[in-house]
Amino acid sequence: MKRIEKIFLLILGLFFLKALLLAFYAGAEMSGSSIPQNATTTDSNCLEELRTSFLQEKEALEAEKRDLLAKKEELLLLEKRVQEQMAALKELINNAEAKLQELKGIQDERFKLLVKSYSEMRPSKAAQMLINMDRETAVKILSQLKSSQVANILAAMPPDKAAALVEAMTGSPAKE
Repeated sequence: MKRIEKIFLLILGLFFLKALLLAFYAGAEMSGSSIPQNATTTDSNCLEELRTSFLQEKEALEAEKRDLLAKKEELLLLEKRVQEQMAALKELINNAEAKLQELKGIQDERFKLLVKSYSEMRPSKAAQMLINMDRETAVKILSQLKSSQVANILAAMPPDKAAALVEAMTGSPAKE
């Protein structure tokens, strides 16, 4: 049970007890018995204790309310801080993605220049350079050239090297 419900039941019980006592004393007066002098003193003491208990409970509830409000404000501040940090992280991610796109554009532009330079070379010189580089890069360069340029470059290569590059370009497995 909540504290407020307990207090309410306690107050209700005390009022019921007081009503019983008053009824008892009223019945005693009618029958001619005397009412003890300390009966009204006991009632006022009981009410004072009840009042004190109620005030203490009220103060405890107010203190709890203040604590909850302080915690709520702290949570709101933390939430605001987290949202600010998330916004900063999103901005960093967007900046990083923009830089990556810029780098990719630069790499693409450089690769286009490289392909252009191979297209303007003599086929024998281009063949010699392509033989000496890694196969993946050589295939990328050859795939960007015109078919006539590729044919001239492959013709200038030793047959086994040309065959290996053609197989890599087509994706077919090497013959054993």
